[in-house]
Amino acid sequence: MNQKSLETIDTHKILKRNNKSDTKYKYSICCIISLLSTYSITHILKSSTEQFPISNSILSILVFIAIFFTIKCAIEVTNKRLFVIASVLGIFFSICLNLGTNLYKYEQTGINNIVTWSHVFFLWPMLIAVLILLLNYLPKINEMGKNEKVEKFLSKIENKKYIFFIIWGVIFIAWIPGIIAANPGVYGYDSVYQLKYYITGNFNLHHPIIHTYLLGFFIVTLGKNIFGSYETGMLLYSIFQMLFMSLTFAIIYTKYIMKRSTLFIRMCILLLFMFFPLNAIMSFSATKDVIFAGFYALVIMQFLKISENNELLKHKRVVISVIITTFFMLIFRSQGKYIFIFGMIFAFFFLRRYWKSLTIIILSVIILFSIYSGPVTKLMGGKEDTRMINEMMSVPCMQLSRTMLNNKEELNEEEIELIEKYIPNYKDYRYFSGISDNMKNSFNSKLFKEKPSEFIKLWIKVGIKCPISYIDAFARITIGLWYPDMNYRDYEAYHPYWEYRLTGEKNAERFKGYILLDRKTPQGMKWLSDIYEDLTYKNSYQSIPIVSMLFSSGFMVWCVFMYIAICIYYRKYKHLVAVSFIIGLWLTLLLGPVVLYRYIYPIAVCIPMLIVSVLDFNKKEIENNG
Repeated sequence: MNQKSLETIDTHKILKRNNKSDTKYKYSICCIISLLSTYSITHILKSSTEQFPISNSILSILVFIAIFFTIKCAIEVTNKRLFVIASVLGIFFSICLNLGTNLYKYEQTGINNIVTWSHVFFLWPMLIAVLILLLNYLPKINEMGKNEKVEKFLSKIENKKYIFFIIWGVIFIAWIPGIIAANPGVYGYDSVYQLKYYITGNFNLHHPIIHTYLLGFFIVTLGKNIFGSYETGMLLYSIFQMLFMSLTFAIIYTKYIMKRSTLFIRMCILLLFMFFPLNAIMSFSATKDVIFAGFYALVIMQFLKISENNELLKHKRVVISVIITTFFMLIFRSQGKYIFIFGMIFAFFFLRRYWKSLTIIILSVIILFSIYSGPVTKLMGGKEDTRMINEMMSVPCMQLSRTMLNNKEELNEEEIELIEKYIPNYKDYRYFSGISDNMKNSFNSKLFKEKPSEFIKLWIKVGIKCPISYIDAFARITIGLWYPDMNYRDYEAYHPYWEYRLTGEKNAERFKGYILLDRKTPQGMKWLSDIYEDLTYKNSYQSIPIVSMLFSSGFMVWCVFMYIAICIYYRKYKHLVAVSFIIGLWLTLLLGPVVLYRYIYPIAVCIPMLIVSVLDFNKKEIENNG
């Protein structure tokens, strides 16, 4: 054997030895990380009654094995870009889980505790591994499930004009048992106050005047004045809203989802639209958030389509459609204008080449909204909400109230006196840390108007002294918007996560002077009404793993951040325009008085579109980035 052959053999031996060494090294690292992550999982469990729920259990071995193989698989497919993006999102998710669990169990985030941060960092690698696998494989699922013959056959059927009406019909029909069981619908939330506005002619703009008129027209003008029954009017309103929302879902399905996903994916989404119980319940719930959700979803759909094909902005029909849907989105929710501004900033950045069309959109919407909110609203009798300042003070009221209860010894006499003047009901925070109503309703807005700088200085000074109380107060009131594992009902918010009962059904005395309605459930549909009751007030869905996440506000938000991470990884930056409208809504919700499902519902409606958007990412580009 010559010298060259010996050198080749020696080289192969060295490489083989090095590969074995590297493999052992990787396995050792995986073992250590998996042990730490298994340990950290015990911390994010919500049970505080059992001292060792996993660590002293055979289950810990199964968890360790699952984490080990997850990390091992992630190492095999990762690259530098993927690792960095997964790491950033992973640390955010780890912080959310650990701080959220602390809040749930101990009523404080523990953000200043080294133990909390050790758990955050121990859990982080596992989340990175999971995210690496999701980011890498999610966009490829659509290609894996394709059957060319089946897709070709279905495309012939789905291209028929009548398919839209079939989809609209089947969604609406699927909701009919719900409205029969809930007859005449869910007369809850703020509808009782809005109806009084309509009857008295005193239209408070705290609620969108267009929605107040809609409710009044159906319940009073049609129901009471023509058919002789408020309940009949409410039923007519419910049917109208069901038609509108099923129409919205049909548009989303036929114009977006059906064209971008495989048969299995789109059938799953159609079944979700039809039979997910909250779609039915929200469709006949008399709250402004539902119609807003419909127009909001249409806006998101249009910007997703524009993100995929920027040339659409050159078409007059598309521009007009965006203007109309955006205008209606604005008039059905007061914070709609902030969402619009936030989203258009991103649009001008990522779609600046089409600045002329974007300028036409924003100017047209501003002009239409100015006419509506000015002379039209005045003509309709709308009056400015005198309690708008109180609504804006939800978070500061909670922060100052918590500080007064937990850190009073750190405040001077002047600060204590001012807090008592501005928030007389601050002591109620002890019982209602999850909702700001009691505190914000007592806020002295008159004093604030006289000396706004005084309150602002007070809020800043106290925050500098007691930052942990401020963080904990903000985290507690917003927990459901970033912590997916939150349990409902939240008894420190006292309000149900969503409503099913009619206003005044259990406490009619509280609503003297208001129009109250009676539920008329047929005997044969009592079983379905009982299911809705259990879902709403006993939150029975929480006993079903995985399925329970479909009801979680925090999980919806996590899906949005996952979508952003995937867009960045696959360099689909223009898709961030559509998702910026969702982030804009989320940011406004963080300043709200309480976490309710109806607030997050507009985002929930958009999640199927985001999923399909990811699955439809160009295959070639996926392979290049993978």
